[in-house]
Amino acid sequence: MAKKTKIVLPDTTRVIEGFRDTGYTFEASIADIVDNSIGPGGAQNVSISIGLDSENEPIVEVADDGVGMGLEGLENAMRYGADKQQNPNSLSKFGLGLKTASTQFCRRLVVVSRPLNAERPFAAAWDLDTVAETGLWVLEHDVADATEAAALDNALDELSSFSGSDAAAGTVILWEKIDRLLRTRNGKEAKNRPIAMKRSEATLREHLRMVFQRFLDPEDIRARNVNIYLNGDKLLAWDPFAEGAGAGGDMVKEQKFTFQLPEGGQHTALLRAFILPRKDEVEDLQVWKKADVSLARQGIYLYREGRLIDGPSWLGTGAAETHINNLRVELSFDAQLDPVFGVGIKKSGVHIDETLIEQLTDILTPLRREANKRSRAGNAITAAGGLTGTRPTEITLGRLKGNLTIPTITAGSDGAVVMVNKTGNVQVIGADGKPSGIINVTVEDEFASMNVVRRESLKDGVLWDMSLSTNNILQVELNAGHDWYQKAYLPVASNSTMAQAIEFLFYAMAQAELDATNAESQEMFEEIRVDISRNLRKLVKDLPSPSTPDDA
Repeated sequence: MAKKTKIVLPDTTRVIEGFRDTGYTFEASIADIVDNSIGPGGAQNVSISIGLDSENEPIVEVADDGVGMGLEGLENAMRYGADKQQNPNSLSKFGLGLKTASTQFCRRLVVVSRPLNAERPFAAAWDLDTVAETGLWVLEHDVADATEAAALDNALDELSSFSGSDAAAGTVILWEKIDRLLRTRNGKEAKNRPIAMKRSEATLREHLRMVFQRFLDPEDIRARNVNIYLNGDKLLAWDPFAEGAGAGGDMVKEQKFTFQLPEGGQHTALLRAFILPRKDEVEDLQVWKKADVSLARQGIYLYREGRLIDGPSWLGTGAAETHINNLRVELSFDAQLDPVFGVGIKKSGVHIDETLIEQLTDILTPLRREANKRSRAGNAITAAGGLTGTRPTEITLGRLKGNLTIPTITAGSDGAVVMVNKTGNVQVIGADGKPSGIINVTVEDEFASMNVVRRESLKDGVLWDMSLSTNNILQVELNAGHDWYQKAYLPVASNSTMAQAIEFLFYAMAQAELDATNAESQEMFEEIRVDISRNLRKLVKDLPSPSTPDDA
């Protein structure tokens, strides 16, 4: 006998609030919105605007010059679980990205759009407060009002100025009631909103340059060319493999994987592995620096339909190691292989079939050995040249720092690295090989044994910062491009005693900060460093520049 059935409707408020916790990062959410613009939207130009308004509240807008939508199209786009895309190779997937990516950070999502030849634009909005009050899926859906129409007109005018041609149709996405954007790692509200917003902008810029590299590069024929602007600046592609850039890697492996899908048909994934050159092997150091050979950049870059969806990471094929920073692997597939690669709603974070992981491990193991061999060959050249550890500061610190109160570094058998300081154990690198972000892990091997490292520039323009070397030595980094360094330090750099005293001061400050740093206090220390560095730049404004640029 057939059992009775009953339709049980979910609690609307709990469902829509639950969609706010899908785990999007800010940069991943914006990338998902851009997918809609250049995928089903067919846009040639996309403009992203983020910042703070006059009341110090965050602003987020994404506009495109795509085909636009009428009322019916808007309703479908705003439906949770929009209609399946007709194009099987679309960047869109589940019909959830626009909504879940946006409401992760805001409580009101507004989309204003005008299709070609439409007299007036249309608008639709999800307001989570309205849904909570009514308990119903209430979508605002009508002809755009004057404010909404003006927002679209302004966005399309800006896009027209960027492209040099009239944007007759298009869409603008507006986040309102933004309540989750400017947060620290532990979920607390950021104390200094301008700095937090600048940090978000910088992270988003680098993320988009990497994720949409093939779309941003006009010479890359694997994806159609699209222009993306962030706060008015046109984004340039960042190629992990530096192909054709003068510091490109040596392609040491190319292999195809063919999969027979249950519904029929075969589809192929492509693997290409590159070993990037050492610093001493390239002529143009600026190009080599742009390649960012570092622990954070090694690994597998996973591309779906030409768009980076995961990585760099090793996807379970091995751990990150400092001596394979020069190894980068491309793995590309089309949307039909989503089941094989376990692509989820966010199109970031995958669950690859174990059989494929075993295949990849077999392929990559000898490549890791080769990358390690080439890296260590470079280290031998550097050591023979006597480039590290010979300055008076280094000799003194090497002799005396054992008597100082400084944190220690512990490396586990699983590859994780932990800093032990006054606050307890602070994760630096996880067992997955990924840095926690609390301490920089970006020092090249040639500086691995040094305690004081000089950089051409540092993030946020600070005068000094801390880092962990590939030898697990906690270091202080000095910004040689900072005005104080140029005008106050360089004039006395020839005085060995004075130079040591200055470097000891920064080293002591850095180690004291590290001895008290944890995930909760990190932002406070960063803001202090930014404020001091900014004030020092103002204070030395009228000091004369040094007559000679040579360092001690």
